[in-house]
Amino acid sequence: MEKTKRNRAKTTQRILDAFEEVLAEKGLQHIGVNRVAERAGVSKVLIYRYFGGLEGLVEHYTKRGTLFPTFTPAVLAQLRPANDSELGRIWHRQLIQIFRQFRTSKAARELLKANTISDDPLAEAASKAIDEETQRLINELSYIGGADIQAVSAITISALSYMTLLADNNRTMVGIDLRSEEGWNRIEQGLKLIYIALGRTVVDSNKVQVDRKETALVDGQWK
Repeated sequence: MEKTKRNRAKTTQRILDAFEEVLAEKGLQHIGVNRVAERAGVSKVLIYRYFGGLEGLVEHYTKRGTLFPTFTPAVLAQLRPANDSELGRIWHRQLIQIFRQFRTSKAARELLKANTISDDPLAEAASKAIDEETQRLINELSYIGGADIQAVSAITISALSYMTLLADNNRTMVGIDLRSEEGWNRIEQGLKLIYIALGRTVVDSNKVQVDRKETALVDGQWK
């Protein structure tokens, strides 16, 4: 039984790796079960058996913890802000790290394009999985009540997604070169300013409750 589990885990990983390679090379609209199966060296029947098809495969790939971090309850407790000034820092650091991952991964950027594709079941599955993961992280890391952090996150995440795709097409935004590290450093510093200001606004509001902890903040899995 243990050997069977190990073999299935290895085969699953091989399929996921193959999917990532084909996704990066061909794009979301030109990927297929046969191509993934051939690259992985498995029967396409296994892909249907393990994932239910391409939609299930893209969902599993998106949610496996590579593109979006997964936190244990203990880590989430450590990340909880020790004081008011930590709130904005938690928000901007996590978002910056997510989009650094998207910028360095061609396959991840292909998934981002799903939101620009209509009438395609695979694009719909990818878009849905990405949205569910961002919602999960926002709910886990907001640490506040009484403020619409989801709406703010929708604005910032949409902006970063759009600029990430612009960079892939060698474009600029307001004169900032999105192909360069210098350009993205400016974007990240701008995001930091927005979230620090937002954190202060939240703290000063008498309608918002901040879930603080008494001990000093311990960094999470990303720095």
